[in-house]
Amino acid sequence: MRKFSLFAIVFFFLLTNSHSQPIPRTSDENLSKVDKLYYTCKIWGFLKYYHPLVSKGSYEWDEKIQKIISQTAGYQTHEAFSEYIARWIYYMGQIKPCNTCNQRNSNEVFLENFDLSWTQDRRFTEKFRSTFKNIEKNRFQGDHHYIEKGKIGEFIPKNEQQHFDLNWKDENQRLIPLFRFWNYVEYFYPYKYLTEQSWDDVLKEMISKFLEVNTKVEFHLAMLELVVKIDDSHAGLMTTVLEGMPYYNYLPARFDIIENQAVITEIIDAAKSRQADLQLGDVITKINGKPVMQVHNANKRYIWGSNEAIKDRSIYHTLFMGMQAPVDVTLERDGSTKMASLSLYKYSDISYSKASQKEKWTTYGDSIGYVNMGEISSGDVAPMMSELSDKTVIIFDVRNSPKGTYRAVSKYLNPSDTTFAIYTKPDFTYPGKFVWEGKAKCGSNNPDYFKGMIILLVDENTQSHAEFTCMSLQTAPNVVVVGSQTAGTNGKVSKFPIITSQYTAMSGTGVYYPNRSAVQRVGITPDVYVEQTMQGIKEKRDEILEKAIEISKEKIAEEIAEAKAALEKALMDSMMRLDSLRLDSLQMNAIPIDTLRLDTLRIDTLKVDNIEKDQ
Repeated sequence: MRKFSLFAIVFFFLLTNSHSQPIPRTSDENLSKVDKLYYTCKIWGFLKYYHPLVSKGSYEWDEKIQKIISQTAGYQTHEAFSEYIARWIYYMGQIKPCNTCNQRNSNEVFLENFDLSWTQDRRFTEKFRSTFKNIEKNRFQGDHHYIEKGKIGEFIPKNEQQHFDLNWKDENQRLIPLFRFWNYVEYFYPYKYLTEQSWDDVLKEMISKFLEVNTKVEFHLAMLELVVKIDDSHAGLMTTVLEGMPYYNYLPARFDIIENQAVITEIIDAAKSRQADLQLGDVITKINGKPVMQVHNANKRYIWGSNEAIKDRSIYHTLFMGMQAPVDVTLERDGSTKMASLSLYKYSDISYSKASQKEKWTTYGDSIGYVNMGEISSGDVAPMMSELSDKTVIIFDVRNSPKGTYRAVSKYLNPSDTTFAIYTKPDFTYPGKFVWEGKAKCGSNNPDYFKGMIILLVDENTQSHAEFTCMSLQTAPNVVVVGSQTAGTNGKVSKFPIITSQYTAMSGTGVYYPNRSAVQRVGITPDVYVEQTMQGIKEKRDEILEKAIEISKEKIAEEIAEAKAALEKALMDSMMRLDSLRLDSLQMNAIPIDTLRLDTLRIDTLKVDNIEKDQ
């Protein structure tokens, strides 16, 4: 047992130190085409953001990458490849010493995303390794030609060629958007360390797929698959090629994953749904003979999202992608199975029923308040809290898109101001590194804060600012979160084109709880987990809200029981004191004070009994 433990410790040490001290290997190992492109992408990105001459815009860098790809095609070993690269960098020009590069950042550094160990791979020549180490030590400082700092510190690319005439048939040209986006993520995506697949492995996999592209649609789908791999619900790919084709197709009724089945949850276009004989609660089991979940799982490589809940949320938008209408669909309804040949529609061709006006806030009985955070604005908060401040429970529904009211609301819920989130932001002086910088606060000193129970309602629609709002409201005393997994997407959104026909986005800053636990991918964790059921869908019930009301009634009953017990104890104490009183003739015509108190307590007890019956 001791031998095994010692082996495990040694193995763990070697494994965890493998990044900082690469294991020496023979330098004559053959390089495949994918290997050379993999290193070329990393070298191109490193020089773009680190080399002083490249970073100030002295070269047409996209043209350089195509020349490197062509000129290194004949090199078959790490030694020969790295020797050429080191010589090529030498002829780019001398790098001057950097006098500020060694200055310590005043903020604490976040290193989870940082890894330049590949530049010191011992399969490369000593000249290559020393060249890259020298560039790192004397990296560019100042106004970067390719980097724009956003309003709160997020990365925004600038001065990129848009490639209006990019020839996707040219292998080297179609690698440009792959290399470009991969390096955006490598150096400036705050959650790179949380991706499901190693970002290096993503590069190797996607190079192979980009090399195998045969059509324009395949080229854009490969780019979409790359973007999806950052596991970020803020991401996605808007491309005129896919949007201009019958690639995204829809039924006139929305369906969602309920109990691991595709269940129709909303009739969107009543006329078209009637024509197709689609009803609420119908279960789609097969499409063109294939099980629905098999089709959905195959499409997941094209569905952006931070977690599985979000990918399942998107099934309505992706289940029929690329299919030609009509499609053969198998439906289950009330235990019976039926086959149907259904038409598919473009999103713009579906007539949406006008949504009914939702209440901003309301009450359930005398003791429960309800607030729709997606409807209230800052001007509503004061009158809303004035009406709800005497309630035992307030339910805040955050299954929507709040309008920036968390600060205004928190002033009524918190006894004092408090920090609810902290940030990581890119360190543009040292690309790949991030710093802990800034915090978000809510609440204010308020002795009259709301002292009842607060319930937050969440589900997969609670995303980004809604999750940020939840983080704020969670700082109040006595908060319970009810619902299912949220989107797990947080941070300032950075939006930008990759090339002119491909537009994307990603989370540009990292957002964490004050204890540094991440919301990204995980989401807001419910205290009481509740999901919609098929039965609930058929009956048009909001089961998450129902659970919140059930918890509220339990809380009210508990407080009533406590109040009743306190009153009964006070009554018994008063009766005991009354028995001990000695009345003399001078007090016979006066009403004892404790008799008045006794009558009051009896009246209060009757009131508590009546309230309990009402509940």
